[in-house]
Parts: sequence; C-alpha cells; structure tokens
Amino acid sequence: MKYVVRRTGRARSEVWQIIYMDLMTQIMMFFVILWAISQVGSRVKGISKTVGDQTVHMVTLPGDVLFPTAKTKLTPGGEEVFAKLFQDNTGDVLNFDTGGATRRVLVIHGHTDSDGGKLENFVLGFQRALSVYNEIKKYGPEITDHAVLCSHADNSPAKDVPLFQGQVTPAQAAALTEAKAKNRRITIEDQVATRPIDLVKP
Repeated sequence: MKYVVRRTGRARSEVWQIIYMDLMTQIMMFFVILWAISQVGSRVKGISKTVGDQTVHMVTLPGDVLFPTAKTKLTPGGEEVFAKLFQDNTGDVLNFDTGGATRRVLVIHGHTDSDGGKLENFVLGFQRALSVYNEIKKYGPEITDHAVLCSHADNSPAKDVPLFQGQVTPAQAAALTEAKAKNRRITIEDQVATRPIDLVKP
C-alpha cells in the first residue's frame, strides 16, 4: 500500500516537526539501549535459583540501530551493543551450568514490520536472529547448545500500525514511521526450563 503526502505550503512548513520527531525517536532508541545494558549489568551473577519454565530476563533492542534497512548484517554500532551486553571476563553472563535440574536457554526473536511479503519477512526475521546468535557466540561458544531462534513477520507487533485512509498528513506519516520502527526489533529472552524427570541426573 502506498501513501501519498500532498506537498502544500503548510506541509513544507511542518518539515521541521518531522525532523524533530525523527530526532526524538533516535534519542529514545539510544536510551532503550542504555536501559537494556543496565539490566544485564545489574543482574545477579549466575543463573536464577528458581526452578520452572519462566523468562528470567528479557532485552528488547531496536532493529534500526542494529541493522541497516532490509539488511541482515549487523552494523558496527550493533556489534558494539552486543559486546557491551555479553562480553564478560568472569564467565557469568553466558554461564549455562544450572546444576542439572533446569536448563537455561536464550531465545532470540527477530521481528519485522508489515512492509513487503510475509514469506520474505519471515526469512528476514530469521536471518537477523541468526546474525545476533552468531554475534553472541563470539562471547560464549556454549550458546550453540542453548539457543532457540524465532522469526516474527509482524505477527506480534510492539505497536499497532494505524490504518489511515486517503491522503496522509505529515503527522500521520510520522506516526506510521514510528510504529513500524518500533516493530522492527530483536528480543532476547533468558529462559530457565525444567528438565524432564527422566533426564535429571541422580
């Protein structure tokens, strides 16, 4: 679906508002990354002592910061984000030894927006999740036995995209851009799952 923005004198005078909103969006993404890093940095060392199928930690990162548009290779800035999240000399951040009764798994979700075909978006989401997996593996090779990759072709949007009809105003165009940008993201779940009883060592 194509949206047409009529260029009127008033629209041209509102260009600075769109630029301002884009700037605010970038600043917001920057603080999201800082918050995600602080969450990982402040957690208790080692794995949770709680036994059960649950998400212990979850980090959401904006895809537009990690990847160029429609690409699957991480940007240098994206690589730096994962270095800050997972580079750890103590070995605690990517320690998968839970004592046998539970199993720690990192679930990496690649999300896309609704632009383009569904199949292509599923492939894009998976390839981005795979790129993140390969980047994390640099800091903890054991992740090869403790990772699950998921792809979401806008099936679980972080923000609903408004449905505008007719000609789109600059404010509406900005709302569309913001919603789609929020949906393009990588989510990493740190899960602890109970092992089946017959697999638990005595």
